[in-house]
Amino acid sequence: MFSAYRVFSLLHPARPRHPFVQALLAVFVVCAFLVLLVVGAFIGLLAMLVALVARAFGWGPRFAVKVGTPPASPSSGQPDSRPPDGDVIDGEFHVVEKSLPHGPQG
Repeated sequence: MFSAYRVFSLLHPARPRHPFVQALLAVFVVCAFLVLLVVGAFIGLLAMLVALVARAFGWGPRFAVKVGTPPASPSSGQPDSRPPDGDVIDGEFHVVEKSLPHGPQG
């Protein structure tokens, strides 16, 4: 017969009772955490160094827009003469009217 206690006891094992084994387990857990922390920091630093070297040598996506150049206007073949606004969202919008509440009218 299925017992939920068996499943939860497998997922949550009992701690050892001997104080020396408890201390050894605590040291092991702290060391494992520190190893994961150091490995994660190393991977993060490596990723930042690779990005720094790639930026220094100009390796990057070919479709990147240069900072300071206005985007080309889609309606004409020439670029727009106005500087881009940071507050403007370009897109198509539709007004949705608020419907009246449903219920008995009277």
